[in-house]
Amino acid sequence: MLSSLIEATAVIAAVGVVALLGRFLDRKGVLAAVIIGYCVYLFGGRLYFLLLLTFFIVGGSATRYRYREKYGNSGRGMRSWTNVVSNGLAAALILVAGYLLGTPQEGVFYAFTGSISAVFSDTMSTEIGMLSKKPPRMVTSLRRASPGTPGAVSILGLAAGFFTGFILAAISLLYCLAGCGLLRPEVLAAVAVTSGFSGSLFDSVFGAVFQSRYRCAVCGRAVEVKQHCGSPTEYLGGSRYVNNDLVNLATSFYGAFFGYAIWTYLG
Repeated sequence: MLSSLIEATAVIAAVGVVALLGRFLDRKGVLAAVIIGYCVYLFGGRLYFLLLLTFFIVGGSATRYRYREKYGNSGRGMRSWTNVVSNGLAAALILVAGYLLGTPQEGVFYAFTGSISAVFSDTMSTEIGMLSKKPPRMVTSLRRASPGTPGAVSILGLAAGFFTGFILAAISLLYCLAGCGLLRPEVLAAVAVTSGFSGSLFDSVFGAVFQSRYRCAVCGRAVEVKQHCGSPTEYLGGSRYVNNDLVNLATSFYGAFFGYAIWTYLG
């Protein structure tokens, strides 16, 4: 246990420093990531942390890519503690609960994978979809919408969300080539891809129905925050109590349940 704690501390400290210096996370975001990282590393292990780290690196890079083109001059894509918690809390709780309840390791892994895949696919769908040259459409009505509107999807974004699941599946299989005895390729692919893609759709539908919507009075963009370009935004609709972080949290739990259900069905 001591060796695992030392290893986890060294790895998480290195990742935290890079996240802070690279401005991927603010200080509170780094603290939240450290806590979640410890839970994942100590109660799961290297493979679980590797999947979480993949989501952090690839998803964070996708957010930073052509950021101003997607979001204007508001910030640089630095994530806060609320974003870290909304995306990673469910995965950490799965591992802690699985350890305390003695849940079979395989079931815990697929629930964890489903949770990470759902928020990962949703992130990639959003960040890549925002670059689509064709205007998105609302997932609930298929009407055209402005980029950044909660519930708006594009073909490019849907494709990105679908293929994201294969990233996690490939990394898990490569890690287990030495024979970790945990994974079946067909089950892993089914869980990662279907949890991810359906999770991104769940996020879009949930966001379209419940999430608060705003428009920036300065740049005119559809946004998900109460302030943009240094000024208060115009409230357009949706529940004022449901923001993007709450939608992400719901998506992460959806992915966990979906991944576990797929494993149970195929197992």
